[in-house]
Amino acid sequence: MLTVPNIIKNKYTSSLFALSLVILVSAFFITQLNLFESSNLLIIHLDVFTGADFFGTYNDVLGILGVAAIIWLINLILANEFYLKERFLSYLLSFSTLVFTVLILLAVNVIISIN
Repeated sequence: MLTVPNIIKNKYTSSLFALSLVILVSAFFITQLNLFESSNLLIIHLDVFTGADFFGTYNDVLGILGVAAIIWLINLILANEFYLKERFLSYLLSFSTLVFTVLILLAVNVIISIN
């Protein structure tokens, strides 16, 4: 029988993970809208002193978003496991996931603005 995860019952953790998911989905749609037709190499990393030093394709940007989604899922599972034992760790994981997804959104926006 499928049970409801513990963190969904708490409004703080569920709202933080939901907001993180919304940010990840919006980053994916922003990437789709701006880079989908791009067949050129994209600048992934830009250094002030040497210039562009890491190039990639559209699939590499999607890979960044895919890794972020996997990290979101792992943090969700860990927060659920820690919820009954140590609630503070669950709150910490949910807040750090939100900060992480905001940083991923900023990174995607920087990649889009450079290209």
